[in-house]
Amino acid sequence: MQGLLKALLVANLMVCAAGQARTDSLPDVPKSPTVAKTAEQKGDQARIHKDYASAVAYYHTAVRGDPRNSILYDKLAIAEFQLGDKSAARKHLTQAVKLDSRNEQDESEDLAAARFAALNNLGVLDLMDKKYRASVNHLKQALALDESNATAHLNIAEAWMGLGEVDRAMTEYSRALELNADILNSDNGGVVAQVTTPEQRARISYLIAKSYAKKGNLDGTLEYLRRAKEGHYPDLARVYSDQEFAALWSDPRLEKIVKR
Repeated sequence: MQGLLKALLVANLMVCAAGQARTDSLPDVPKSPTVAKTAEQKGDQARIHKDYASAVAYYHTAVRGDPRNSILYDKLAIAEFQLGDKSAARKHLTQAVKLDSRNEQDESEDLAAARFAALNNLGVLDLMDKKYRASVNHLKQALALDESNATAHLNIAEAWMGLGEVDRAMTEYSRALELNADILNSDNGGVVAQVTTPEQRARISYLIAKSYAKKGNLDGTLEYLRRAKEGHYPDLARVYSDQEFAALWSDPRLEKIVKR
């Protein structure tokens, strides 16, 4: 009980100090799994409530209490990213990857998930900075760890679009939808970052329309073509050359959406 009270006290001190001091001048935190776990839980709660400044302070406490825990660095980076501090986020994600590489003999699911999240999130930071090659590189490494993660496929699709590799991008969008048809509305728990843009929604709406067309669901096809049009999808005229839409070519409802 005394240890728990001490952990709570340290965590609360960190939050109180966050508004008044930089993290490098905050009180010393003992290396303690109890301190780290308590602070991590408080950081998680703060992040759920979008109180990212408090989350950053709590995660700094957690990192000081357990400095070899890469999951904590990833959570800290996510909170920093939400505050707009991309430089700090990149620094801590890089630290997470380095820690993971030192612990390669550890085959636990938690460590593998942490390594994946850090690489994915570095890819997202690269994407935000328009460093598309670097983004592809990080996201390829993430997908090598978990090919079935729809979010990473969605992110790398955006990176390929940034490089002008449209075919590769559309392949990745299709794979993301194959893995999770509701990818744009999914909650991944806030640990794995996902890029979402209006242009992306338009591209995915077109792909969903194509998928419905393959299945013979013409009403669904038309609905998602409307959404693609509303999102200003630039290649909407392809409906008249993509064979999947052939069943609609003579349908007047299609011409109301896309003029020949």
